[in-house]
Amino acid sequence: MIEAKGVVKRFGDRTILRGVDLTVEQGETLCIIGGSGCGKSTFLKCVIGLLRPDEGRVTVDGLDIAEMNEETRIGDYRRRFGYLFQEAALFDSMTVWENVTFGLRYLTRTDPSKFRSIAKDKLALVGLKDIEDFKPAELSGGMKKRVGLARAIAAEPSYILYDEPTTGLDPIMSDVINDLILDLQKQLKVTSIVVTHDMKSAYKIASRIAMLHEGRVLESAPPEAIKRSENPYVHQFVEGLSQGPIKMKLKDYEPDAAARQGTAG
Repeated sequence: MIEAKGVVKRFGDRTILRGVDLTVEQGETLCIIGGSGCGKSTFLKCVIGLLRPDEGRVTVDGLDIAEMNEETRIGDYRRRFGYLFQEAALFDSMTVWENVTFGLRYLTRTDPSKFRSIAKDKLALVGLKDIEDFKPAELSGGMKKRVGLARAIAAEPSYILYDEPTTGLDPIMSDVINDLILDLQKQLKVTSIVVTHDMKSAYKIASRIAMLHEGRVLESAPPEAIKRSENPYVHQFVEGLSQGPIKMKLKDYEPDAAARQGTAG
């Protein structure tokens, strides 16, 4: 189980997370929705330990990331997670199978002679065959996402974190990715957190949806309840309405230091 209590995260004088309370139960898929810059990706990075909360705490299976360091148990902690980055984040100089097994080299004691076979098996799980020796430049956007997903599951994690898994994909490929997320949850029995702007995707894959706004959780409920939410902020967002309490300004989409570092969410 993942539990966040009162999580606050700042970048300089800008506070991104303002006291996040969230619990992710074993085996569920929690989708986190919300506008650009509300803290979704920042929260994921706090969960996996890439960022440390300035206040509050995040615990996974009873382990508090703030109490770990590189010399103690951080490596063991991160082995529990697979992470699908928003842009797949493949290494251009590596082949597909080298990308898929990258984490195995540094987080596990897996025999290197088994790497290629493991990559082939994981690629098959995401619907890709005979591309082990391709380079990322030879792949389509959808294929890159699936290679990134194969890498996320290569070490057989207990938790998978997805950062905008359907961004940049056409509607059909987006649905392919949604089906893969559902299939992997059933086959691997993993617990997942999915950050997304795509409400069609969220309604399909989530067992629960939580909306973040200005660094706080406004509502957390099953998809059908979110659809019927009477919270005006939630209603405006899920319906994609320009009119409502959420006032979007051009400055909200201007890059800042936190966004350039990929931490604004």
